[in-house]
Amino acid sequence: MNIPTSQTAPLWSAIFAAVFTFNPWFTEQSYAADRPNVVWIVSEDNSHHYLEHFFKDGAPAPNIEAMAAHGITFDHAFSNAPVCSVARSTLATGCLGPRIGTQFHRKHTIATLPQGLRMFSEVLRGAGYYTSNNSKTDYNATPSKEAWDQSSRTASWRKRKSPDQPFFHMESHAQSHESSLHFSEEVFENERTTTDPASVKLADYFPDTAKFRYTHARYHDRMAVIDEIVGSTISKLKEDGLLEDTFVFYFGDHGGVLPRGKGYIYESGLHVPLVVRVPEKWQHLVDRKNGSRAQGFVSFIDFGPTVLNLAGAKVPEQMDGIPFLGKGTTAGDVDARDEAFGYADRFDEKYEFIRSLRKGKYQYIRYFQPFLPDGLQNNYRYRMLAFAEWRDLYKAGKLSGPQLQFFESKPVEQLFDTEADPHEINNLAGNPRYANVLKDLRARLATQLRALPDLSFYPESKLVSIMDDPVGFGQKHKAEITQMADIHDLALLPFSAAEARLTAALQSDNAWLRYSAAMACSEIGIKAASLAEEVAPLVRDKSLTVRIRAAEFLGLINKINPQPILADIVNRTSNPVEAGEALNSIVYFQDCHQPAYPIDAATLIPITTGDIITRRIDYLNGEPYRSNPRKKQPKKKK
Repeated sequence: MNIPTSQTAPLWSAIFAAVFTFNPWFTEQSYAADRPNVVWIVSEDNSHHYLEHFFKDGAPAPNIEAMAAHGITFDHAFSNAPVCSVARSTLATGCLGPRIGTQFHRKHTIATLPQGLRMFSEVLRGAGYYTSNNSKTDYNATPSKEAWDQSSRTASWRKRKSPDQPFFHMESHAQSHESSLHFSEEVFENERTTTDPASVKLADYFPDTAKFRYTHARYHDRMAVIDEIVGSTISKLKEDGLLEDTFVFYFGDHGGVLPRGKGYIYESGLHVPLVVRVPEKWQHLVDRKNGSRAQGFVSFIDFGPTVLNLAGAKVPEQMDGIPFLGKGTTAGDVDARDEAFGYADRFDEKYEFIRSLRKGKYQYIRYFQPFLPDGLQNNYRYRMLAFAEWRDLYKAGKLSGPQLQFFESKPVEQLFDTEADPHEINNLAGNPRYANVLKDLRARLATQLRALPDLSFYPESKLVSIMDDPVGFGQKHKAEITQMADIHDLALLPFSAAEARLTAALQSDNAWLRYSAAMACSEIGIKAASLAEEVAPLVRDKSLTVRIRAAEFLGLINKINPQPILADIVNRTSNPVEAGEALNSIVYFQDCHQPAYPIDAATLIPITTGDIITRRIDYLNGEPYRSNPRKKQPKKKK
């Protein structure tokens, strides 16, 4: 073969590029034959608090601890969202949900990924990897048909075409899922746990009852099952002669699962366990010794880019994450990372808009609907006996101190020292000693929300109509989103400094600025009562969403009973998401507001349907939880 001359080099480059890019045999058998394998073992619904390796009051996990001895423990690993579909969408895409439209749990409309962005598993396939998923996906974005070689309950690396082909394998385990704690009173009375309920350490915000102790002990038992599964997967890799050629990640898919964990933006909802076992053959890709503990912050947006980096594949520019292992990463650079961004939006039928920033030991939380208590009804949550008992004790007036916080309104801002206060009970936002910390984190979060830009400044009822191109919509409306964010930030000022600008926004020709201003009034609460006359006309606004927020504010300050207005919106709108937003407020005003504004469920006759509407109306009618209200019960065979 002749060596190409300078004149023919461009031609030969093109030929080589074509072979490498488009020849599947070459890609799988040659180009990627000598690359590390990667396995993800994912346990559902558990924060780092439930494992002794991470938290002193957690359960022992010898197999996970053995992994750590042969690898790295990441003490500051975070899911960007505290619930599964949102968290898994972040893992799959390497992108922040509020930027790409994947931030709502149990999506109404699946988001379209921005042009050019592929899920990281598809990028791996293009690099010659066999990719298998066993088996949960739960994405809020449309995956390519090329995302997995196999995604099923039987998927395994053992099904790849050649033993020389590198692989990425992900397996999810529901033995620790929230549903494992949906036991009956009969089980509570009669089934013993392996873990002694008297031995568990309850968080200070929990009531110390036999039921809470039993629930906590039962979850420790679940952690033991997860640990056995981890050990089993490690054994399979060893049996196949692959263990020292494979990076094995163990982590939780978000926090949980006792009350105030899964679905909540505290450390208990976001801080996950992460251990990476490092294979001997590929130790050179890791700038750490086995058995070490990394202190740098990593979050789910980083996981996909990290796997791509270990595989030697290019990380798509559209991904928000940064690799924390592989070529080009150093321990010093990773340990210098000290920020993690979190977001919580609608979870099933429970609507919220919350953002957080963890920086160093401090966590800052910004609530855009602070009047909504954490304990607002979510039908699935209250299937857990501990959840239901907690609320019963609250209603009976038998709680005190931190135990009350779950059922009370929140301030607009919270600031916690997670080292001194790991369960985040003592809000430091009003403490002058922490004024500089508060100011710094507030500014950092504000910058992040505008830079994304964060689509949740619009209600979900608007966003469902733009899911064919959410990223494009965000960029086109970035200036408007900034205006909306600026209006919300008026709630952080003394009311005297915010009043004039709020008044102007309430009178704006732009419906979204009126919407934001009404929400900001609710964030301020009774101090904004002087704006009642400005808000009152908005209950007849052309925008039904503006009407919801106006009625909400006037109800919060007890100027009106908002329920007739909200019920009319439920019955009038053809948008099921808009109906869900109104129903969220209806349940709040009946269950949580003082004075209570009861509603007759018979007056709710929506013209549209959907899971969220069904769940809310079922609850208001006192009907039991339906596992899937969308599905009709099958007819019995004769």
